Amino acid sequence: MDFAQPSNFQQLITFPGRVRLSFNQFWLHCRTALLTIGFVILSACSQQETDLTVNLKTGFAINDLEVVDPYGREALFSYPDFAGKYAVATHSLILSDQSRIEPFEKDSIENRKIQIRFFYPTSAEINRHSNSNKLPVIAEGAWQYLIGHQQFSGKKLRYDNYRNARWNISLDQKIAVEQPSYPVLVFSHGYGYSAEYYSAMSAELASKGFIVVSINHTYGANPSDMGNNDLVWAKPLSKESTGAYLPIWSDDQLFVIDQLELINGNPNSLFYQKLDLANLGIFGHSYGGAASYYSASRDQRIKAVIDIDGTIFDYEDRYISQPFAFILSKNHHPKFNFSNAGNIAYELRLPSFEHASFSDHILWWQWDHDDYKLGIGEVNAQRAVELTSELVNDFFSTYLLSKESSWFRNANVVTDEVILVRKN
Repeated sequence: MDFAQPSNFQQLITFPGRVRLSFNQFWLHCRTALLTIGFVILSACSQQETDLTVNLKTGFAINDLEVVDPYGREALFSYPDFAGKYAVATHSLILSDQSRIEPFEKDSIENRKIQIRFFYPTSAEINRHSNSNKLPVIAEGAWQYLIGHQQFSGKKLRYDNYRNARWNISLDQKIAVEQPSYPVLVFSHGYGYSAEYYSAMSAELASKGFIVVSINHTYGANPSDMGNNDLVWAKPLSKESTGAYLPIWSDDQLFVIDQLELINGNPNSLFYQKLDLANLGIFGHSYGGAASYYSASRDQRIKAVIDIDGTIFDYEDRYISQPFAFILSKNHHPKFNFSNAGNIAYELRLPSFEHASFSDHILWWQWDHDDYKLGIGEVNAQRAVELTSELVNDFFSTYLLSKESSWFRNANVVTDEVILVRKN
């Protein structure tokens, strides 16, 4: 579903994690893996049947049909300034959970390690005309091992458009001092995606005054960067029980929240006393959205929750009391009983969105090919990011910060872009 850099991008199926393969060996395995996983993930998360040769919903399926227009137009990818008043910075950490052994490594004696990436407001000056000290749009490893080999509708991305492309997001700057602290949103990617494939949305939220803590779920992200180019790739979902890994991802989320409390109290931390954990929300896309619901059912430190297009497997015995929003793409109709969300709950349908429209993929493919026929959504790519971040920002601003809402009111709201129904 999404991918990232030599420290953040993808491969799948039987790759044991830290084994380094030659490129030819890697790609031979990767092709086979992607075709298989693309089918499994799409079926699990979107509950839709799709022709494998034209599987565009997941963001990484491969089309073996004749390439008609193989490469996109020549133009370096760029994204306009983020909408909020703050400049945005990012910082990555590796956390080790001393209470858990890595469940995805057979006979492992190592603790589970998790990479997280902060997107946060900064007061630092950011030079839009320089690529120095900025987050890559597509990291080299991701391109080499996955994205450069993708084909959608007989089309491919042009490497030169991304080789030197950087987000207007600086690395490791000091946090903004305009506020004593900032509300925190924990985010989880879709299965096979990574934190870095939602950079635009995360940065939009950070520019508006949130600290977004985005998790790369080890062996579920493609990839997780464990430092020194030690890339860990996703394992296949269980065919017997597609939701089997949700408890592991939920454990990851709650462990990260525990660590945020320690980080916030550490005088040597970049985020010392800057994390407003009394106003903590959680959200995710696809598998990450389902895991967010799981975690909200387990932990009252979480004050509000959003699931973006994620099937909540085995929801029957899971109840939440926090405000809840279920944001769905055009054709996703997961089973869910809103009486399990006993406080305030909303269903939002975005009729021009596909499953991958919520990720940065829509930006890349429309940038290169300037059309809406790739199966990634009929919405303009920049508008897709704007609308998603607008809805997320409005929901959490309403239910964490008690601000007046533009969208989430007592009455239903219907526009050309959004159908919002209050369920509880």
